[in-house]
Amino acid sequence: MKIFLTDISASDTDTCLALLGEDERIKVATLNDNVKRRFLVSRAFRRRILGPEAVILTDNNGRPYVEGNPVFFSMTHTGDFLVLAVDDNPVGIDAELMKQRNFTKLSAWFFGETIPGCEDFYRRWTRFEAGLKLAGMTLLSKDVPEPKHLYSKIIGDYMLSIASNRPILPVFNLTTIS
Repeated sequence: MKIFLTDISASDTDTCLALLGEDERIKVATLNDNVKRRFLVSRAFRRRILGPEAVILTDNNGRPYVEGNPVFFSMTHTGDFLVLAVDDNPVGIDAELMKQRNFTKLSAWFFGETIPGCEDFYRRWTRFEAGLKLAGMTLLSKDVPEPKHLYSKIIGDYMLSIASNRPILPVFNLTTIS
């Protein structure tokens, strides 16, 4: 499993724009500045990693896949942190910027138990979301299957979690689009 990370703010937008297809360039022109950079960098990043000709489709559950290619991928972004997991088996990934919140209230509401600490809450939350992505489900889904394998790592101020039904042996690659 390969994990690709990039800093959205460090990516060159002109280089990113050159990597996009015509439909994506048209969409970029309609977006406001707050959304435009994230969309532009995430699409260019995905093309750089998965290939410039990769056609991304979604299955009935909304899980993305590459047309005609058995590769599986999952993508997440938070703050300026963008991460893409690629594997030959289904994978789910989530990252969150770890900021202070009312963890006791949030954890009781989402998980039905108290998780008072920042790191413990974000580990639980990102594992939950990564599991949802692995299953091709949403936050409102019921009866979410438990992933067989979970992996979490703190990177700077971010919590990153990966879910898979196969053992997780991630290889991290820091990539900048410049």
